[in-house]
Amino acid sequence: MSSTSSPSPPCFNPGESPNISFSRPRAPSPYMKALLKYVDAVNQRDFEAMESVFDEALEHRILPKSLERPVLTKRLYGEYWRGVMALFERFETKVIEVIEAGDKMTVHASSSGTSLSGTPYRNEYVLMIHFTPPVEAGGLPRMRYLKEFVDSGFSMRFFKEERERQRVAREGVVGAFS
Repeated sequence: MSSTSSPSPPCFNPGESPNISFSRPRAPSPYMKALLKYVDAVNQRDFEAMESVFDEALEHRILPKSLERPVLTKRLYGEYWRGVMALFERFETKVIEVIEAGDKMTVHASSSGTSLSGTPYRNEYVLMIHFTPPVEAGGLPRMRYLKEFVDSGFSMRFFKEERERQRVAREGVVGAFS
């Protein structure tokens, strides 16, 4: 055994991950291009562009399972986004970190905004995405499986309270004219 040893590899520290301060790559992979198209579509409320990166057999799951959310198809996930965005005056998604592994991707992201009732919104989540090959030559890969781990406590509380605030506001307006 030699008395000289090679230096140990550095330990993983998520706070020092090279992807922790995400910036758009100059030469993104096709999978990254699909992700960025999705994020841009969310931020622009462009549901058609959003759905264009979904495989026809998309399965979207909001996790953890304890939230008891149904699996959503491409059509249902599009409807879900339309319903969510209808609650917001302003909404923006930011990518924090991306880990790419072939046709799979893990994305740490956050969203912030202001609801129609003026309530601030800030949430954080992790997406795990499995892609299928492009349908047409030169096209983008499509999202086949999308698992979304959310801040369950915040999400449940915010959306329940926001729907109630908006219901009260609608009834207050209706009641004012009765």
